[in-house]
Amino acid sequence: MSAPRVQRGFTLAEILVSMTLMMVAFSAAAPLVIQNAQINKAQQMAMASLSDARGSLNLIVNTLRTTGWDPRNLGFAPLALDPDPNTDNFITVFADLTGDNDILDDGEAVTIRHTSNRLEWRRFSDPNQPFVVLAENVTNDEDGNGTAEPMFTPDSATNPQRITVKITTRSAQRDPRTMQYLRFTVRSDVYLRGGL
Repeated sequence: MSAPRVQRGFTLAEILVSMTLMMVAFSAAAPLVIQNAQINKAQQMAMASLSDARGSLNLIVNTLRTTGWDPRNLGFAPLALDPDPNTDNFITVFADLTGDNDILDDGEAVTIRHTSNRLEWRRFSDPNQPFVVLAENVTNDEDGNGTAEPMFTPDSATNPQRITVKITTRSAQRDPRTMQYLRFTVRSDVYLRGGL
């Protein structure tokens, strides 16, 4: 009887066939991996942009809710408003939060402005204090036509009772799938304590 034959590895043909099959499998899977990475990046950009818009809106709405708080009847104007989106579209809110007969304390005169695709605010009555950036990539260009819409829209020019706040942000980079910026718009109506 003869001894059993022991196989010692793969033949060259078997290695070439297995490598060809692996290359075909990797080639088929590569577009799915790339597409998945693009979707993941787009979702991260969308979440960051929407988060900036919502966070900024919440800060602004909470600030506007204090507009005109005047427990000692000082009679100050509750706000100053520039509704023109082509300038540094701003709103300044006044409130005697400490009840000390003035609006000079920290947070009692808050200016919020949209300038150069940034949303900024200053929480001091001193105009020499710097603005703090709340969010970048704030375009207020909801339809993407290159023209910014107003961020603050009062219901009346002379005696506003309600201000609509609209914030449109866009992604920092283009969506890798569509090569378009992702835009998100959030809005809220804020009813004021008193008019101008």
